[in-house]
Amino acid sequence: MTDPDALYRAILAAPDDDTLRLVYADAVEEAGDPRRAAFVRTQVQLARVPEWDPAWVRVRHHERDLMPGAWVRDLPALPNGLDWARDPFRRGLPAHVEAEDAGTFLTHADDLFEQFPVEALVLRNSQLSTARQFAASPWVARLVRLAVTQGMGAPTARWLLGATHYERLRELHIGAVLTTAETATAVVRSRMFRQLTTLSCRDDRAGGQTLVNELTRLADPPQLKVLDLSGCRLNSERMARLVAAPALAAVEELDLSDNNLRAESLRALAEARLPHLKSLHLLRTHPEGQGVAAVARAGFLPQLRSLSLGGCFLNPPSAVALVRTAAVANLRVLDLRDNALGDRGATTLANSPHLKNLVHLDLASNLIEDAGATALAESPHFDGLIHLDLHGNLITPAAAARLRKRFGDRVFL
Repeated sequence: MTDPDALYRAILAAPDDDTLRLVYADAVEEAGDPRRAAFVRTQVQLARVPEWDPAWVRVRHHERDLMPGAWVRDLPALPNGLDWARDPFRRGLPAHVEAEDAGTFLTHADDLFEQFPVEALVLRNSQLSTARQFAASPWVARLVRLAVTQGMGAPTARWLLGATHYERLRELHIGAVLTTAETATAVVRSRMFRQLTTLSCRDDRAGGQTLVNELTRLADPPQLKVLDLSGCRLNSERMARLVAAPALAAVEELDLSDNNLRAESLRALAEARLPHLKSLHLLRTHPEGQGVAAVARAGFLPQLRSLSLGGCFLNPPSAVALVRTAAVANLRVLDLRDNALGDRGATTLANSPHLKNLVHLDLASNLIEDAGATALAESPHFDGLIHLDLHGNLITPAAAARLRKRFGDRVFL
């Protein structure tokens, strides 16, 4: 089969089949559109690897035509109440839609799935009056990801998540505004909860008293690979219970950003046994020097591939504590943006042989001047960098020229 239209219809009938998508890309190229064919192939490839993989870093920063943003303008308009999500593509084809509410989605679902291989849905509002009809719709069987951005009450959660035909659903995001402890109980007791591999929630209640508490109580939780609890107002006591809970046993990516964790919480995190953890996000968590030192001693640090500590008020001694240990040698991505590392911190990083495997280093807005920039330009350890972000620093044109001579278009100033 070489007809792109026929192949596209085949994909609509079998959206999980990546082989069909690759054959479709070949047909699109034969029909005279090699750029779109390359986009589809690349997106299929990237869906199979984590975002710290060098392939992801290279495409994200140096091959923008192969990223979704270059193709959004070509998408057709959707009916009133429906919009394409900010990142609308899944494996090369438009598949991520936002709806004002479940009723709006149901009104247009037949036409939507007839035209696009939709697999991700954002409901901006949840309403009990339409939750039952939504759960009964045969189209929910196509969903891989469901997000309810404003949160929901317990009765809505019971209906919305109680469908028996969420066979493909693996990712769930719940917002904070309406979410209560009763909602959290309804979520973890829903039919689809056990099959989740990605869970994200926001919690506007002091101390993270809703879904976090439910997670820590589960003796037989789902095998979560991605857990996003950013902005959940975690405190040290709940952090200690969370990291010891079975719910984190299989987690590979953990996002705790925008929680006021400070040193005590990070000590509890560092002492946890997280055997599969590969990516840890701690943006804007106020770790203090002792917290960074605790992370540097964590048993899971040697297995990390991505670590984010941006916006944490880190100073030069924090950089020393982090990179003086060989435990960071397997990092591929290190995000230290929006700190106060200065020339001393930048020089510490540049001179660390343990960072030789980095492919992405973010030092944006770190009060770095020419001495730090020169140290980075002369580092013997950064030959593998694909992207070095130094924008927002105090670097003169002369030092910038030295950086460009060393890194070419791999440095962003």
